[in-house]
Amino acid sequence: MQIHSIEKIKELKKLREKGFSINELVVKFCIPKSTVWHHIHNIKVLPKYIPILKAKRGGSTKRKQRNLEEARKHAQELLRSSNRDLSIVIAMLYWGEGTKKRCEFINSDGRIIKSYLIVLRDVFNISEKFIKPIIRMYSGMEKKECLNYWSRITKIPKNKFIIRFNDGGTKGRTKYGMCRIKIKKGSNILKLIQSLINQIFEEIIKK
Repeated sequence: MQIHSIEKIKELKKLREKGFSINELVVKFCIPKSTVWHHIHNIKVLPKYIPILKAKRGGSTKRKQRNLEEARKHAQELLRSSNRDLSIVIAMLYWGEGTKKRCEFINSDGRIIKSYLIVLRDVFNISEKFIKPIIRMYSGMEKKECLNYWSRITKIPKNKFIIRFNDGGTKGRTKYGMCRIKIKKGSNILKLIQSLINQIFEEIIKK
């Protein structure tokens, strides 16, 4: 079943030939990045547009380096501020339980999730609209009981939660399942946490 029209795909390919980047095509056509790549990965950019595409890629690299440098400086400021202890807490928690490619943190201990959210809200000033809670439950757990518990711990309304089931036929070791805190558009927050981890290791642990 074809989702996108032939005309749209033709235009997509023509713009690629003219040096449009994948991200630009995603925004222009509102098509997932994987779909864009599927249609244009064999398309050769016309010679006169190659410098334009290379410049865009270079800009992306420079932007990434700039964001990393800003994260490093921000981490230094936090470790010299009154929020030093909380910054160390979130760095160590994330080092142990956080994901490496996305800003996501999961745990079954309500105290740990609560501590993580305190830093996100009070130190990093993350807006509530970017905090996405997900509950992972197992067979035998009461959905209402788990939802009430994590809503109370996180101070997030119950209707904001996504609930996922790992149906292995066992209740598991936890009473209320596990809670994952995902930060939408959290790449810069992830860079900040990773910078904190690196600097804490150099300053405290490595010594």
